Amino acid sequence: MTEYTELYQQLATSELLTILAEAEKYDPVAVETAKTEIESRNLTEGELHRTKAQITATQEAQNLKVEKRKQREENLKKRAATLWESINPIQNGIQTPEKIIRLTLLVSGGLALYNLYEESWFLLYLLQEGPSDWDFSIIEFFLPLLLLPVALFLFWKRQTIGWVLLTLFLTYSAFNSILLFFMNLGRQPSGFPAMEEIFPTVSPAVYAMTLLFFGSFIYLICKPQVRSIFKISQLIMLLTIGLTVFGSLIFAFSVLG
Repeated sequence: MTEYTELYQQLATSELLTILAEAEKYDPVAVETAKTEIESRNLTEGELHRTKAQITATQEAQNLKVEKRKQREENLKKRAATLWESINPIQNGIQTPEKIIRLTLLVSGGLALYNLYEESWFLLYLLQEGPSDWDFSIIEFFLPLLLLPVALFLFWKRQTIGWVLLTLFLTYSAFNSILLFFMNLGRQPSGFPAMEEIFPTVSPAVYAMTLLFFGSFIYLICKPQVRSIFKISQLIMLLTIGLTVFGSLIFAFSVLG
């Protein structure tokens, strides 16, 4: 008897055969104990053959599972690489309009993710409260959050409506920064720390930088070379921007009374 005898007496024959098949992984004493235990069971050739077949089938199934997992990982890597290649603007051999589209997708996509992260707590709160407590102001909150991802997907697909929706979002955001700039112009601290924490005073430079950011991308995607890819005429461009500004003005006056 060895230190493995009692343990191996409780093992299935398939497990003992596996130890013999992978003898290099085990202590020689353990291998000899497994061999002795198999011999003591007086198995027929048929029983040994069936057990070995089961072991082979199990190993093949495990190998197939590992291979499938590797294939899935490889496919995922390829898809990620393809996606990055499709939006990466820093590449040689692509035309300037395509670089503008990719840069817009990359930066705006990051902005969309940041917005969702920043407002996730409020989204969860609204969902917990339920639609019965929502009012019209919720539309103003939800619209930019939902509009940008949809616009970016369609813009990525080079759809006309994608360009229109993205321009609508950028124009609304740029105009909103102008509106907030004038609303906060000359504003003085309230003197109440709680109110300042909820409604902090924002530097005019922040609104100027925001306007510059959105205005730059409006300028880029309104270039004729870019618009031609999305089949956007100058008239549609002017209508999209003009109607967005007009609608934003109407909405701002209705809210401010």
